[in-house]
Amino acid sequence: MATTVKKSAPVKKSAAKPTVAASQQGVDWRSLYLYAVSLITLLVCLFTVISLINRGLDLIVPDAGYVDPYAAQTDPKIDPEVLKQSNIDQNRRNATRGITSSLVTLLVTVPVYLYHWKMVRKISR
Repeated sequence: MATTVKKSAPVKKSAAKPTVAASQQGVDWRSLYLYAVSLITLLVCLFTVISLINRGLDLIVPDAGYVDPYAAQTDPKIDPEVLKQSNIDQNRRNATRGITSSLVTLLVTVPVYLYHWKMVRKISR
């Protein structure tokens, strides 16, 4: 009696291919940090430019402020025009301080933004 041995087809062993879900097993914290810092500094720059424009307008066209018309009646030594000019001068000083503050903020945030955005561009290539 001859026994016949049936040969089966050779089994191919393939290397396990990583799936998309397996290759993205977490958050790229560096990229997240770089994008977050870039977004925050960009928003700070945007709001600082808006503040700079508003302060520039305050410097060019200062608000006269409120002059109490009844103060001159109760105390005749107070001249309403002097009080009005004092308010205008105070508004101009505040506008100048605001412009200086906005420029300093831009001087700090723009380089931080540019550095982080450059790093984002470098890792995304």
